Amino acid sequence: MAACELKGELKYRDGQTNQFAVQVDGDLKSMITGVKKLSADISVVLTALVEQEKGSTGDSRGVLDDDEDEDSDEEDSITEMASKKSNSEPPNKRIKTLRP
Repeated sequence: MAACELKGELKYRDGQTNQFAVQVDGDLKSMITGVKKLSADISVVLTALVEQEKGSTGDSRGVLDDDEDEDSDEEDSITEMASKKSNSEPPNKRIKTLRP
């Protein structure tokens, strides 16, 4: 089969672009492997971009993170209580509602 090339392009907010290309054979298995490789390459760049964005926001989200932690602790305790209850008795029956 003939060799093919899978291409991808990442366009940044400022208009700059980053080209990605992977050489593959013409068969399906090779193309799937190429798509996974292309995805992994782009994922590395996007992860670095996200980390850069997180760093540029600074401490402006620090206050929100503390509030979110408190909420998640409450949710964890509710989930924990629900799991203890479910171990001691069977789950409630679900009632299927008909929608018009």
